[in-house]
Amino acid sequence: MSQPTEHQPPYDPALTDLPPVEAPSAGFIVQLFVIPAVIVAVVIVVWLLFGKLAGGERDAMEYVRLLRSPNAHWRAAYELASLIQNDPKLASDPKLLGELTDLLAHDLDLKESPELTQYVTLTLGAFQTLDAQSADGRNVDPLTILARALEPKQPPQVRLAAAISLAKHAARLDGRLEDAGAIKALEVASEDENQELRQAAVYALGFFGGDSSTRVLRDRLKDVDCYVRYNAAIALGRRGDSASQGVFREMLSSTDLNKIITLSSPSEKHSKIEAIELEALQALQYSVDHKSPGLAEQLRPEISNLSKSGLVGVRNSALALLKSLPVTP
Repeated sequence: MSQPTEHQPPYDPALTDLPPVEAPSAGFIVQLFVIPAVIVAVVIVVWLLFGKLAGGERDAMEYVRLLRSPNAHWRAAYELASLIQNDPKLASDPKLLGELTDLLAHDLDLKESPELTQYVTLTLGAFQTLDAQSADGRNVDPLTILARALEPKQPPQVRLAAAISLAKHAARLDGRLEDAGAIKALEVASEDENQELRQAAVYALGFFGGDSSTRVLRDRLKDVDCYVRYNAAIALGRRGDSASQGVFREMLSSTDLNKIITLSSPSEKHSKIEAIELEALQALQYSVDHKSPGLAEQLRPEISNLSKSGLVGVRNSALALLKSLPVTP
């Protein structure tokens, strides 16, 4: 927009024909000033409310009270999760986690709003602790409630959110989490007809420790969905488990992947194949770095082929992996 100048506008004869100016009526003044003032006041109140809700622990509890109200909306849970992720103090607060765990248990019983329950479930995954305490001082277990959220009777979006939250907690604990109830719930979900849920459940299981999770992951190497197989193989490959060797050969073969990946867009298909190859190489590199080179040794020919790949990232990852392998006699 151009800036106004100091020059007067040119004279316009038509301006002399304007009707005489009359004093504004009271109704006009109300419309012009009072109504906009009310709107501005409402906007300020809302702004102050959300500014306050972004301020700390006490405000997070106000979100919890809002989520317990009859008119609770999923957006409040979404905003609370963002607040927790950006505040280490909130992310480690046992009372806040306890309140939300109780809230999720209540929502799972009522089944009134699957969308709201979905976002409350995701909120539990934003925490950096599993220590939780209810308002009356009871110790509560978020993993038990997340396992309940994974039950087949729950809506699909709630089950998927539970798998994602369990994955976050297990990944944070880097293989030290071996909760039997959570692993069993994920095992059931990994066999569901919903392939997206199977993918998420197997992905989550990959971060759990113990023989039970390993057993389920080995079973899923035979899944009809390639991404379920690949998630299982990546998890087992990081552990140096040779049971994943066959699926890794598939993941390290550009020819095989070109037949298996069925995306309509050539560029998307190309990017997906590259991502799968990189994930496979990184999993093998992890196993080698953690003193389990056996699987990578068995796959040396496939890795050597990728060291000549036209994809720079894949080629460099393959070359680095080959250099880290023990020298063969």
